[in-house]
Amino acid sequence: MSGSLRERKPGVTAAMRLDALGLQHERALGLFLEAFARAGEKRIPAFLLPTDWPHTRIVEVLSAWARGEQLPQGWVPSTTWFLYRGEAIVAVANLRHRLCPALVRCGGHVGYSVVPGERGRGRATFLLETVKRHARAMGHARLLLTCDEQNHASSRVIEKCGGALVPASAGEQGAPEILRYWIELAPSAAS
Repeated sequence: MSGSLRERKPGVTAAMRLDALGLQHERALGLFLEAFARAGEKRIPAFLLPTDWPHTRIVEVLSAWARGEQLPQGWVPSTTWFLYRGEAIVAVANLRHRLCPALVRCGGHVGYSVVPGERGRGRATFLLETVKRHARAMGHARLLLTCDEQNHASSRVIEKCGGALVPASAGEQGAPEILRYWIELAPSAAS
């Protein structure tokens, strides 16, 4: 299942789609990872693998995780999708199939990240709305999302996508507070 959107901006019409990472996307993934490195961002939320792994290994492991295989200790099955604008990867999203105690505290069901040069253009909103449809199709009735209290952009995206803020728990001493949001998923038309 993939989602698509036609951007409507003066003079620009580019198809966007949410899809898995394939072997043919090696160059696109390299450029995606380089964009974060150039911006000085060492951690890419929702891209949970070492950035120096061979592309074939990354594709293999992401596919295995979606099947519940090759999971690190304490992890749950998850599906990772990339948002493509044409052939370029502009964002990534990770949907955890269920919650564990660690994910209830921080992480939730969904993590996502948008390439620095593509932020502020509705990519995260489109990404989260599309992930919501995938989650509903997988049988989820609601999703937990979390973010640091200083991450105002993510808070706005989550709220725009139907997130209802619940009391946050204090992080470790000196760590930012974690905000928690539940998004209720309406039953699909096929249900």
